Amino acid sequence: MEILYFYDYDAKKDVEEVLQEDLIKRADYTIRECKLLDSTRKGYFLYIRGTPEMMKRVDELFADLPLEKVPEKEAKEIVKKIKAEDDSAATGMGMIFG
Repeated sequence: MEILYFYDYDAKKDVEEVLQEDLIKRADYTIRECKLLDSTRKGYFLYIRGTPEMMKRVDELFADLPLEKVPEKEAKEIVKKIKAEDDSAATGMGMIFG
């Protein structure tokens, strides 16, 4: 299961504190600044992957923070860009250490 959140620059410190929780450290997550993904939003995207049970708990941890779940259509586009960046970085590392 995967979820894409958005949060603005003002929430960065609070979100980073929650990301230190053991549960979230065990989840697979990526943070990208919106403008680097050609988004008109101002802030960050937080892309988290994990089991359904883990994602339910993640939602609970973020409940009091000003995060917004990105609507499905927009999320698909952003997740596609994040995955493409990750694949590109992995390919580059493979060429270096090949």
